[in-house]
Parts: sequence; C-alpha cells; structure tokens
Amino acid sequence: MNLKKLKIGLGADSDDEIVIKTKAILENMGFIIKLYGTINNEKISWVEIAKNISIDIQSKVIDKGIIFCYTGTGVTIVANRFQGVRASLCNTEEIAICAKKWNDSNILTMGIMSVDRENIKKIIDGWHDTKVDKAEMKNIRSIDN
Repeated sequence: MNLKKLKIGLGADSDDEIVIKTKAILENMGFIIKLYGTINNEKISWVEIAKNISIDIQSKVIDKGIIFCYTGTGVTIVANRFQGVRASLCNTEEIAICAKKWNDSNILTMGIMSVDRENIKKIIDGWHDTKVDKAEMKNIRSIDN
C-alpha cells in the first residue's frame, strides 16, 4: 500500500501534548489522517471514539487506527469487540513491533499516563513498518472465527 494514500484514524478523549505530537508525526509521515474525539473538537467519550474507529476499520474508511485514553486499556477492550479489529496496547517500541509481527495489529492503543513519550515516533514506526510473520497467519486468521 502506498504510504501517501494510507488512511489512519487518530482518536483521543484528551488534548494531551502526546496526542498533538502524534498527529504531527503522522502528518510528517504522509498519512491521510481522520480525527476522532477531542482532537477533532468532538465531545464524545473514549468508548465512542474506539467504536467509531473500529467501525471505520471494518468498513475500510481507514486502514489503521491509533487511539489514546488515560490507561489505553479501555479503548483496547472496546475496539477488540469488533470483528476484524486487532487492537494492541503498546506503550513501548518493542511491544508495538511484536504486536504487528505476531498479531497483525491494525489499531495501536496507548495510555497517556504511561506511554514512553520520548520514543513515540519509534513506537509508531515499529508498529507501522514491521511486517507480519507469515508463520502466524493461521493464528491471526483464526482470531475472528
């Protein structure tokens, strides 16, 4: 997929500086960005943000998503209720790489309270750039069955 045409959703229920920084990183990477929640001046809950991004993944409005909430746990739980969504809570680069490699994560979730702020670009790059381990495809396909 051409990076210039890749659509990514970015959602948060906070206008924390890490959310703003992430938006700038995604813009610099050349993504087409769809915003959800506070960053889009929407007054909706973290539950609605996670639902909206997951629905847009399912319907192919966006290709990937990044969602923040205070712990990252709530949005991960909500997103993973949707078939075809594989949301992974990744507050470090290493976890982001593994989530993509072994689980083909299509939504990256992070906790505002605990994400490694100094390495946010590395977390996003690791998650985005890592290729899926072909040996895991049978397991990945079985998630929704």
